[in-house]
Amino acid sequence: MIKAKIYTLLFLFFLITSCSPKISCDSSDAMDVIDRLITANVINNDYEFGFRFGEAVGLPLLTEDKYSGYLDGTVPIPTPEWEIENIRVLANNKNTNSYSCAAELYYEWDDKIVKNLSLVKYISYNVDETTDGNIYISNFRGF
Repeated sequence: MIKAKIYTLLFLFFLITSCSPKISCDSSDAMDVIDRLITANVINNDYEFGFRFGEAVGLPLLTEDKYSGYLDGTVPIPTPEWEIENIRVLANNKNTNSYSCAAELYYEWDDKIVKNLSLVKYISYNVDETTDGNIYISNFRGF
């Protein structure tokens, strides 16, 4: 009888813990939120999108004739592919189940004019657990 109660309690514990998102710097839940932040704040923001591309090609290069299409809008700025690598835990507060994280964000562009262009940004962010057990990304910096 006691073994059955222990097994039931263990089953309930694993059921409850397996349903909540994993809180860590590199969890799939955290990476999904960061991808949405990059899409919303860089890719879908024309100013940031153009700024990142200009930074990657080197702004003085845009004075050359071959880049003039980017400036006058006749050639669309290519959409970059991005990847987050070298994710690191800077700090972990076990009391609040929160993490301070750092990583590298790599942008890569390739189009008819610019070939194999890449840019790296060093990013940092916090992953916190909310009171309802979900994740919250805060202090996303560096991009």
